[in-house]
Amino acid sequence: MSVREAVKEVPLERPMKTDNRESPWASCAPFVENSRGTLIHRPRSVSTYNIHPTGPHIGIHFWCGMHVSGGKNFTFLSAPPKDRIVCERCEAAAAANELPPADKLAGRHVHKGRTVAVATCCDIERETKEQP
Repeated sequence: MSVREAVKEVPLERPMKTDNRESPWASCAPFVENSRGTLIHRPRSVSTYNIHPTGPHIGIHFWCGMHVSGGKNFTFLSAPPKDRIVCERCEAAAAANELPPADKLAGRHVHKGRTVAVATCCDIERETKEQP
């Protein structure tokens, strides 16, 4: 069995606009881990771009609406690691577009959730309550 056969792939949407320096992907693994992020995301579209003299890079648009680009920080996965969390917004948007749920793609329960921004400079809740 080849590596390509071992990794489940899902079809991707094609970007509305492309130019001659962009090569959209037809499919890829159903989950993407970004070494700089906290959540595992579900890709909606992926393209390879040849616009820099240093070589190509990829751009990924996720179902949650987030976009990332680069070349070294992404790992395409057939299933998320058991201790990681899949972006709940990606999951909801994928389900709304009739894609298989993460649990079915991974063949097991997959944790879904989100990250929360926390103010560290002051106590926002206390300041909000003190205002008339």
